[in-house]
Amino acid sequence: MPRDPYRVLEVSPNASAEELHDAYRRLVKLHHPDRNGGSEESARRFAEVQEAYEAVRNRPRMSRTASQAAAGAAESVRERMATLERELREAQAARERARQAARDAVRDGDDNEPAPVTTEDSIGRILGDIRDEVADRVSDGLKHPAVKRVSDLIDDVVARVERRP
Repeated sequence: MPRDPYRVLEVSPNASAEELHDAYRRLVKLHHPDRNGGSEESARRFAEVQEAYEAVRNRPRMSRTASQAAAGAAESVRERMATLERELREAQAARERARQAARDAVRDGDDNEPAPVTTEDSIGRILGDIRDEVADRVSDGLKHPAVKRVSDLIDDVVARVERRP
């Protein structure tokens, strides 16, 4: 796998043409096989430097504004990442505070909490509500004229039965 030509030349991708050329000349002089007694490592490194320089020279260079925009975008990403990391730390701290508050409440036995509702209490309330509703309906029903007449009739019958010897 070929190495990054900018790393081979020991320059940044934003290096100017002059900086690239200076780095190339310095590395070629350093690794030239004639200067290193014909060392294989030196020859390999020399060829790598030449290959990297050709690759960088043949690449289209970014304009200064495009380079600045890329740098600005990278900075924007760093800022967003920093913001996300800060928000994550704050959320984790808030979660830990909530957990600690819950542990403290359990440990202290908070008396402000309502007593648990039992099934018997619920059924008793339901039956009481039904009884009240039926009583209200019967009471309202007794006020109806037809029911009033039937009730009067029954009262008369009861009174006559009671008067009998």
